[in-house]
Amino acid sequence: MSRKSILIVDDEEVIRDFLDEVLEDIFDVSNACDGQEAIEKLQDGDFDLVITDMKMPRVTGEEVVKYVKANKPNTKVIVISGYLGMYSTKSTNETSPDSLLSKPFSIKQLKEVVSTVLGEAVD
Repeated sequence: MSRKSILIVDDEEVIRDFLDEVLEDIFDVSNACDGQEAIEKLQDGDFDLVITDMKMPRVTGEEVVKYVKANKPNTKVIVISGYLGMYSTKSTNETSPDSLLSKPFSIKQLKEVVSTVLGEAVD
């Protein structure tokens, strides 16, 4: 069985490095420094999961979620943010992520959410 692939999207390098370190032993992990780079990578390939920050320069996480839902319907999305209160609670399916994770979060919380969204155990 091939490993699932994850695209991590965050403008903070320390967050990208943390997520990469936690997930790279289990998944094939790619990174994008903002939403624009994420959409370019999504145009070039398929990912099982996108983990995206909300507040980023150029293209926001909300735009990434919309792009994924419109163009990659089999790709799951987890939004991570310190500003989840700003995220619209009346989002439609076209803009709703599969899960939300509030910063700061623990490794355990991250693995639990990824496991739930992908429907497989993450050790």
